[in-house]
Amino acid sequence: MKKLEIEVSSEISNIIKVENFIEAFTSHFNLDSDLYGKISLSVIEAVNNAILSGNKRQPDKYVKLVAWKQDNRFMVTVSDEGEGFDYTNIPDPTLPDNINKVTGRGLFLMKTLSDDLIFENNGATVTLVFNLN
Repeated sequence: MKKLEIEVSSEISNIIKVENFIEAFTSHFNLDSDLYGKISLSVIEAVNNAILSGNKRQPDKYVKLVAWKQDNRFMVTVSDEGEGFDYTNIPDPTLPDNINKVTGRGLFLMKTLSDDLIFENNGATVTLVFNLN
């Protein structure tokens, strides 16, 4: 099973490298164009979280992405060097109490757009799973 990987330092300007990586793996794994939007948005959200919250924008810390296809599923793992977070309690940003909060939308988007979200390493690693038809 072939896996594609990239590692970027924790600077927001590296999102362009992540976008290029998404285009590269979409092409390499011959993914359906319908999936591109879901994958792209959720992976970029995961990387933003890793850079901002996980690695706290420290350029000497890295975010690693690994993409692969297995059976009828496509997966992307995003890992940072942070301490993780409590992923068991993700508030719904659409609820009235949370509507004005600045944080929490990225995880909600990731959860909504992917078919499964797997947290490891205390939340410092997330795997986004997309079912292929």
